[in-house]
Amino acid sequence: MNFKKIVRIILLLLAGICFYVVYLMHSKLSFIDTPYLFGGIVLLLFGLLLFRKEK
Repeated sequence: MNFKKIVRIILLLLAGICFYVVYLMHSKLSFIDTPYLFGGIVLLLFGLLLFRKEK
């Protein structure tokens, strides 16, 4: 149980870091760094859906 929580937290933190880099690039340089955007979306989806309980 603890392993699942740790993996979920790590994935969500990495997604947050990716989205923060996208925000910084857009606010300072007026363009979006697409690899970080796609990486953040993928990490966010994995973090939210990977260990979801089936009902």
